[in-house]
Amino acid sequence: MVGYELLCRPLPEDTLAWQNEHGDRATSEVLISAFNDIGIDLVTGGLPAFINFTSHWLHNPPIMPANSLVAELLEYIPASEENLTALRKLKKLRYRIALDDYQGDEAQAALFPLIDIVKVDIRRLPDIRQLPALIDKYKHHNLQWLAEKVETREEYRLCRDAGCTLFQGYFFSHPDNVYGKRLPDSQMAVLQLLQILNDPDSKIEDVSTILQTDPQLSYKLLQMVNSAAVGFAREITSISRAIVIVGLDRLRAWSNLIALGRLQEKPAVLREQAVVRALLCKALVFAWPNLDDETAFTLGLFSLLDAFLDRPLAEICQRLRLPADLTSALTDHSGDYGFILSTTICMEQGRWESIDWNVLQGLGISPAQTELHYLNALQTANTLMQSV
Repeated sequence: MVGYELLCRPLPEDTLAWQNEHGDRATSEVLISAFNDIGIDLVTGGLPAFINFTSHWLHNPPIMPANSLVAELLEYIPASEENLTALRKLKKLRYRIALDDYQGDEAQAALFPLIDIVKVDIRRLPDIRQLPALIDKYKHHNLQWLAEKVETREEYRLCRDAGCTLFQGYFFSHPDNVYGKRLPDSQMAVLQLLQILNDPDSKIEDVSTILQTDPQLSYKLLQMVNSAAVGFAREITSISRAIVIVGLDRLRAWSNLIALGRLQEKPAVLREQAVVRALLCKALVFAWPNLDDETAFTLGLFSLLDAFLDRPLAEICQRLRLPADLTSALTDHSGDYGFILSTTICMEQGRWESIDWNVLQGLGISPAQTELHYLNALQTANTLMQSV
């Protein structure tokens, strides 16, 4: 398996007239659904996605990672100088380019110096036995040849012997429908913000920039930093100063909280519940010398992301690219962070008998201290919610 072709279905007719009228929107739907609504890694498992490029998309390539897709140039697009220039720009952006449904047209061969993969629809060839000569004719271009619509073992053998190294068709697999739930714009914006804030590869400058270029987020963040609940002696008036004084990790955790507040259709009590969990996780984590308190705060805050975004937690963790220990704690309650979250949820739900008190007491946390931490979390959450 080397990749997946993603198509918009149903496709009433595969004609030039249909592509001219609907092709741009079909590709747009595929891109939005695969990259935003579902998540491209969930769709392809990390393999590249072959996406149809109409003339519009050829000249206006999407802002997607080039290594995650193959631009599949439709057979209706001529080898004009304008299109060749657009292809050169795609190559500079490091896109791999495939030519779809090639049938031996000499005019289209002018595209070959800029093409990586040639897809041959063997159903449209006058005779499949012409394939070896066709491939041999253009072997000096060092192309990869892909046989489309291979339906039998004999067709596979003939195409392989002709020089094809890639294959597609019912002989290997039938297409599958991929379903996902489209997030409302407000949820999508929040998810994208959370991705940037929690990307383990992001640098201080990246997070600082996203905070400083979002006026509403900056205002609410400074409002929180200067609130009575936080209690700094001197007023902090800039994001850059806040990063120095408060610390990037804490600022990032609070930004997560404010971002979730943008989901206006969700009840405020849900966000307060998430804050209580975050504060209790942070209070408990100090008994573990090797764990991070701000990570524990994010753990509690994100434990209700499935309710905020109406998606499974495992899917959200994958889309946010959260660290493995945080992901396993959220989805399976495993590891030390998972134990802390499980304890927090049991306190919230009044299931004291389900808490492993032996572990907590071995770490120096008594039942009375745990209850005090929970009451403090309730009080602090109430104050924080008033500041945001």
